Amino acid sequence: MKFEGAEKKLEIILFSPQTSLRSNIDNRWDNVVKASRAAVISKISTHALDAYLLSESSLFVWDDRILMITCGRTTLARALPEILSIVGRDNVAFVFYEQKNFLFPHDQPSSFEDDTAFITAYCPGKIYRFGPANDDHVNVFYWSQADAGPERDATLQILLNDPDPFIMEIFYEKNSRTAIQARERSGVYDICSREMRIDDCLFSPYGYSLNGIFETNYFTVHITPQPESAYVSFETNIIEKDYSGIIKKVVSAFKPKRFSIVLTTSKDDHFSSSHSAVANGFPGYDMMEKSLYEFDSGYAVTFLNYKPKLSAHPSVFSFRPYHLRMQRPVRQMRR
Repeated sequence: MKFEGAEKKLEIILFSPQTSLRSNIDNRWDNVVKASRAAVISKISTHALDAYLLSESSLFVWDDRILMITCGRTTLARALPEILSIVGRDNVAFVFYEQKNFLFPHDQPSSFEDDTAFITAYCPGKIYRFGPANDDHVNVFYWSQADAGPERDATLQILLNDPDPFIMEIFYEKNSRTAIQARERSGVYDICSREMRIDDCLFSPYGYSLNGIFETNYFTVHITPQPESAYVSFETNIIEKDYSGIIKKVVSAFKPKRFSIVLTTSKDDHFSSSHSAVANGFPGYDMMEKSLYEFDSGYAVTFLNYKPKLSAHPSVFSFRPYHLRMQRPVRQMRR
């Protein structure tokens, strides 16, 4: 059965921390998730961050910001008024709403235009597109208060289309009985920092989600393995001067036929080399698209599309982990 793995993303940044924000005694975060037509599966925490694993992706809550990522047929924009009722609109400095282009747009309960029209009633912002309209791209809605300015901040997203089908077979319940087994067999474990606390789920009959957190940092992985809609997303807020190592690990683990990078940072000298490094290229792939943008309130975005070099295609995709080379291919299940 086809499933939309490409995600919607809502991030709200506050002017100042609210020490009571993370509390869920009143089920506030369950209600936020419910508004998006998803459900909470589990939760892990550090002293500074709560990470909720959802039926469709993830929710992260700090004292000064909220990040929610949902896939499938969720209604993420509808979570905004629930969040504003918790934090108060006057306390909001920035609102970002992002949506990657969908494989099955007509199956969505609303379009990006519908969602941004709904959000604009609360926060009248601007709409941007990074990447070509007829290829992989992300649509972004952005709003900020006039006096808002970002602290040092970075988010790296790696969005992978058509990952290696042999790797995707690992994320079927019949092939990996537990989330830990899927994590270790697939190479996802090697992407993780050993300091990270991990919470992951192998769904039935297929699909996988992971949250990893350490202090104020997170990374998250979401995998849709069905052959007609295979997709993997990776995201982290870990600050690096050069993200090439992380990107190479993720691309090597999943061997996609194409992938996009979205690097969003505050505008300061610390990150100038970060934006340059992600555009330096990766072995076996050609850069097909490069978009740069600077928001007027202090954020910068680099968007890149990569596709395999024709001459490198066999070497990029012919490798199989030993445990998979020893098995016969498994017929994919369909719902």
